[in-house]
Amino acid sequence: MQDILRKIPPEKRRTISAVYASILILAISLIMLANSGGEIDTDLIPYFDATIYLIILGSSSVLIFIGIPLLFILVILKIEINEFIPKISWFTATSALLITVCAMVIISPVAEWNMNLDFGDSDFAQWARNSEDQLRMLTAHLTTFTSPVQFVLSLVVIGIIPAVGEELLFRGLIQNNLSIALKNHHTAIWLTGFIFAAIHLQFFGLVPRMLLGVLFGYLYHWSGKLTVAMLAHLINNGLQVVLLYLVQQEAIDISPEEMEQAAPWPALLIFGALGAYLLYNFKQRFNPENE
Repeated sequence: MQDILRKIPPEKRRTISAVYASILILAISLIMLANSGGEIDTDLIPYFDATIYLIILGSSSVLIFIGIPLLFILVILKIEINEFIPKISWFTATSALLITVCAMVIISPVAEWNMNLDFGDSDFAQWARNSEDQLRMLTAHLTTFTSPVQFVLSLVVIGIIPAVGEELLFRGLIQNNLSIALKNHHTAIWLTGFIFAAIHLQFFGLVPRMLLGVLFGYLYHWSGKLTVAMLAHLINNGLQVVLLYLVQQEAIDISPEEMEQAAPWPALLIFGALGAYLLYNFKQRFNPENE
């Protein structure tokens, strides 16, 4: 990870990091609370203008997840943006790409299990399932591409903006501050991964999203380059948008339902072995003494 408090006096770092982390977590909690109160009339979803909705969603995401963290980084921490988001080599970028693809395959059984969890007939279970169904319908509507322009817009709003903004906020600020405050980077990575998953308010996808967040956290911790986490995040989100587009263009023959199923065991074994090898080499390349 990065020493984001290096320009703050050493005796004040732990206190300040704890305060900053608490403020950020409180802000995220308020966002979650606001989102949880919003109900979408599913009958109206087909009438939403997807382009306008994507523009509004993208604009609000840029403000919350990119604008505010950047202001914090540049003004409070006084760190140049090219220091906070450094360039990476093609080798590092390729490693991040392959590791992320392997992770997506390996996590697929967990995603299928989480999606089929039965919480019974409690109020929480009904709310969680209704929220999941609403979001599924909305996502399907926004990713039914009527033109190449809408595909590119979706790729920007669903892929690029979250990859940059959420990594700035979660790994760049929250994970770093928690690591300093708790003096344990493992706890900080897993706690940040949980917060990252929980803010999406998709409890039938919480576990796989948390595991991906943990992966992004370790890639960042080992490399010290937030760009690596951003790229991995972009690959995860962007690849799903591209696959949906190719399916709709009939370039590949696979249904959206099949994309949500667990990968077959031979693929899990192959990608699991490859992913473990790539992760080990990634860690050794950047920080062989980290544990």
